[in-house]
Amino acid sequence: MSGESPVPGVVVVWTGAQPTVQVFRVPAAGLIIGRELLQATSDDRISRQHARIMWKDKRFVVTDLGSRNGTYAGGHALIDREVTVTAPSVVRTGRTVSVLIDDVRRFEGASIETRHDAIVGASTYPLWVQVEKAAQAGTNLLIIGEPGSGKGRMARGYARVRERPEAVFNPTIQAVPLERIVGPNVETLILEQVGKLGANNQSTLQKLLESRPNLRVVTTAVMPLEHLGMPAEIAQKLAAVTVALPALRDRPDEMAFLVNDAVKQSEPGLQIHSTLIEACLLRPWPGNSRELVSEVSRAAHTVASQGKNNIRGEDLDNDAGHLMVGAPTINAAVTPTAVGKQRKKRPSTRPT
Repeated sequence: MSGESPVPGVVVVWTGAQPTVQVFRVPAAGLIIGRELLQATSDDRISRQHARIMWKDKRFVVTDLGSRNGTYAGGHALIDREVTVTAPSVVRTGRTVSVLIDDVRRFEGASIETRHDAIVGASTYPLWVQVEKAAQAGTNLLIIGEPGSGKGRMARGYARVRERPEAVFNPTIQAVPLERIVGPNVETLILEQVGKLGANNQSTLQKLLESRPNLRVVTTAVMPLEHLGMPAEIAQKLAAVTVALPALRDRPDEMAFLVNDAVKQSEPGLQIHSTLIEACLLRPWPGNSRELVSEVSRAAHTVASQGKNNIRGEDLDNDAGHLMVGAPTINAAVTPTAVGKQRKKRPSTRPT
């Protein structure tokens, strides 16, 4: 793809009452989102031709086509029916939520699957292939990513593929030294929080790498090991293959499925409103999937305890995911929408 021009398009991530991944390129004449376009939708609020998406001057122009239920860009209603936004941008038409992306090629033809207990879409599928290949080849693996992005789940996937006796070592929660964790039969070591190893454990690790030819290590970290105080020789051995796991906010195809699973596992009887998906997509989630699942599950329990049968975006705690005032995906210089208006901050529902 590197030598080809980007292909702007629309990734539909939710329609009606369920997650989906439907990818459409935006042609020169524009793309019309509506029932005519969507494949198998249960959305009874979307018009036959609801909104038009144009690509102009490296930005998207979103136009409402007189729909009965309106069009929302970045969480804001289109007051004068048209707005210009930069990618990626979240658009809601009826009960259908889409993400406008400046290059949709990586999403085309992709699907969502469960792999090693993880939801895997186009955003992470190539990385999982690398992980499995490294495990099959018996190569040490380093997984880099933000906290909560799923590094641990990916590391456990590596261990499952190897099917060898394994051990997990995290110096922040295990007081015993590394040498007592890695017994003589252990052949796969999942190493976490390597920046907290300390001199003694680092020395043990170096000896293990030199004296145990059958031992393979999968390491999770938030940055390259050299930046965490790891000696260059050890870092080089641990990072024989390196995978960089993107943050959840860069995985729009997977987020709706994560939200859906979190609600269904917490309160199976709840219906999910499209505004919940919209709200989740508009928040940066510094704690990534760990934070998302925790907050959505908590909101689901609260809604169910109130006797409601529908969970909406407004039910999500105002502090969850650190919602940015004025969606960061909206071009704030555009006046047809209410982007400039500060969103009234609801009091936090967290217990004090």
